[in-house]
This record gives sequence, C-alpha cells and structure tokens, in this order.
Amino acid sequence: MKATFADVAILPGASTRVLTYQARVLSGAADQLQAIPGSYLGPIIRMARGQRLRVNFINDLPEDTTVHFHGLTIPEGMAGHPHGADIVHEGGTFVYEFDIMDRAGLYFFHPHPHMRIGYQVYHGLAGLLYVTDEEEAALELPTGAQDVPVVIQDRTFDANNQLVYNAGGMGMAMMMGFMGNRVLVNGRPDYELSLAPGPNRLRLLNGSNARTYMLTWQNDMPFTVLGTDGGLLRSPLTRDRLVLAPGERLDLWVDLTSQKVGTELVLQGQSLGYGMMGGMGMMGGMGNMGMMGGMGNMGMMGGTGAMGAMGSTTGMTGTSGASFPVLRVRVEGSAPPAATLPTTLSAKERFRVEDAMNAASPRTFRLEMAHMAFLINGRSFDVEAVAEDEKIPLDTVEVWQYVNATPVAHPMHIHNTQFNVLERTIGAASSYDYDTVRRAFVDEGWKDVVLVMPGETVKLLVKFTTYSGMFMYHCHILEHEDMGMMRNLMVGDSGAGHNMGG
Repeated sequence: MKATFADVAILPGASTRVLTYQARVLSGAADQLQAIPGSYLGPIIRMARGQRLRVNFINDLPEDTTVHFHGLTIPEGMAGHPHGADIVHEGGTFVYEFDIMDRAGLYFFHPHPHMRIGYQVYHGLAGLLYVTDEEEAALELPTGAQDVPVVIQDRTFDANNQLVYNAGGMGMAMMMGFMGNRVLVNGRPDYELSLAPGPNRLRLLNGSNARTYMLTWQNDMPFTVLGTDGGLLRSPLTRDRLVLAPGERLDLWVDLTSQKVGTELVLQGQSLGYGMMGGMGMMGGMGNMGMMGGMGNMGMMGGTGAMGAMGSTTGMTGTSGASFPVLRVRVEGSAPPAATLPTTLSAKERFRVEDAMNAASPRTFRLEMAHMAFLINGRSFDVEAVAEDEKIPLDTVEVWQYVNATPVAHPMHIHNTQFNVLERTIGAASSYDYDTVRRAFVDEGWKDVVLVMPGETVKLLVKFTTYSGMFMYHCHILEHEDMGMMRNLMVGDSGAGHNMGG
C-alpha cells in the first residue's frame, strides 16, 4: 500500500489534487481488498477475526507519515504512534503486521504524524477495514450491494476545485477545528445512494476533521442501530436521532420494504458541539457558536466558515440550527432476499463496575483550555512523556472519567482498547438542551471514541488486554490533537503510588 498523490474529478471542471492510498493484494484472496465505489478514499480491507494482516507500506509523500489502524488491538510499534520506528519518512517503507483479534465491525485507518494529521486526512488519506467473525456471519445480515459504506466528511474547495485547508496558525479556525462548507460522502458531493426496497445495512464513519453531526431522516423515520465502534450491540436499538462525532462509527439496519420504488429519502444533519457553558441554547436558538449552529457563518479562509457556511448546492441557508442534506437515498430495483432483523446480535458482555479496582476513585482526565490551546490534565503532547497517572495496569478493569471544562465538545479516542460508557452527568452551569443530545447517543455498546460535551463528565469502564507498551489517547478533532490535545499511556506499568483521582 502506497500513500501518494492523485488528481481526481470531484466537482465539475478542473480535477482536484488529493492524497490517496493505492493498494494491491500480494498474497491472499483478491476480494480482501476492494475499492469504495467511485471514490479516491479507501481501499476497503476485509479481514476475518483470527487472520494475520501484513501491509507493506510505502511513503510516496514529501513528508513523514504513519498508518494508524483505528480501533484495533495492535502491538506497540504497529499502531502508527508519531515517534521512533512508527514514523515512515519520505520515500521510506514500513511493514505493519499483526493478528486481527477484534470482533466483527467497521474499523478504519488513517495517518497519525504529529502536527500533520489534520492536513493529511483532510486531503484524502483514509480507508476502511471490515472485520467479520462467526457470530456476525450466523446473523445473515444484509451483504453485497445491501451492505454500504458511508464515509461522511466536510470539505471546502477554491474556485479552481482545489481543497482549502488552514494548515497553520493558532487562531479560531484551529481552535474550533477545521470545517468545510460542503458535505462529501465517500469523497463525492451531493451523494445519492440507490437501495433496494428491503433490508439494507449502512456502515457510517464520521471521517470529518472536526464536525460532529446530529443525524435524522427528513421523514422522521427512526434509526435501527446494530452496532457502534467496537462491533455489534447485544440487541438492536431504536433512536429518532443519532450523534456521530469524528472517528465514531454506526452500523445501521435500514429496512425499506414498505417504501415504494422511486421514493427518495434524505439523511440530514446538524452541527453539534460548540457553545459556551452557562446558558446558551440549542436546537435552533443559537448564534454562530451555538450548540446546533447548522454550519453557521463564522468567517475563515476568505469566507468559508469555521462553522462552515454551506454552499447553495447543499441546500444550506447558513441559518443557525438549520439542517443540511448529508445524502439522498433513492429506492430502486427489485426486493433483495427476505431478511429478518435479529432480536439478539451479540453475546459479548460489557465490563462490570463491580470488577473495577478503582470504582470509588476514578482515574480522571480534565479537558482544559489555556493560552489558545486545549490540554489534558494541564499537559500538552510530548512525544515520549508519560505522567504517573498515565501508567495503566494490564488486564485490569478501571473506571475512567473525562471532565470537560472547555466550551467545546471533544470526541476522546483511546488507542488499543474498546471500552464501555458507564454514565454521563452535566454541570448545572451548562443549560443547553442536554437531554435532546443525550437521547441521541448510543452508549450501550463497545466504543473507542466517546463524545464529551461542554460541562459534561463521562465515566468509562476501560480494560487493556494482550499488549503492553506505549499507546495514545487524544481528542479526535484532528486539529486539537495536532495542537497537542494528545498524550501517551504506558500500559503494563502498575502505576503504583500515583493518585488516580482528579
């Protein structure tokens, strides 16, 4: 697999210069590597649990890069950490090789070089990794054309169709995270998806640098959720709206059996996650920094907003709280073979708080803002540094809590583990419509990214297994981690003597 440049047709007119992964199968079944149809993103790597993945990676870029296999349990030195042997220099090569140990689900891969993550992902470096296992296969969920990847990203283009990115500076654009003024799905604008009038499976990834989406169907059709970041839920869940933060995935059952051929459905979104604590509203009453500020009007890069002002082709008005189309579904073709939504999806049990060795004194991570920078427990990123409270025992269930003392929602990602969300609480000063947001989370499953709202404390049950070594945790707003909202964990150190409370 090679990281390189390509010129692709995205908008009418001039081609767009992007970064892309080019790949081919050297050993194994040809169908283990597939393209995302019509997209410069990808490829899709398909693996079964228990198989061994070997990627001969070539860096054809004029800068350092890495490959981070997001969500997978991977040995130290294979996880794309931006230091030491993990860095692949210009013209260099690296062999990523590890066993697939995780449950069936949608995972993905992207670069992770410090200070250049946002730039490289924004310009196209992202691919999907599907894992299957026997438990999933026994369910007979929709496959083939009825199992559809949906990578949601926002991008801004200049008058010559080239991607616009604020690659430098510490201004508001980088503080809020870079947001584009139009939505792409699978690398294409104004995305239309043809689905058969029957059960379908949509695998959603929020591949945006910074934007969190509140998703609804325009016709108020409910969502049926099969799984989250770390695989299938124990049973399907129903939500009338869904939150999808950067790095998060959702596995959806979309049954169109009752829809007539020719029917058009619109999956729509609103922007979520920005608003000062202490009384600013949500869901339509907000200004440009509102919790549901649509794609707002905060100027940046010559008028393409940091909250993004969606162009006319997307249907956005720029009005605070406005919805915008993410993709359109058109019901076409003949009905696929009959399939029934299973009542039970997975037998995997969640961690138990009773088994946590620190239930009375959670390991605390405060998300803070100071001097135009976001910090974790008052610290910024240091390539080799590990604080005492970042030394984590192996094979031990712990309670962690993220306390968000900033005016921005942070999607917090932990490398090399899947965790459970234990509880959410909100501070009294944060009086936006928290209940509306809370009902849109799917916290029942296995996660590697959790969105922590302004003023919110989120408790997790976390356990690292299999591999000791240095791994990472960080905000998955890519500009935030580039600015230093990222830290190391040393897994396997008992951490004796450190104060686990915050």
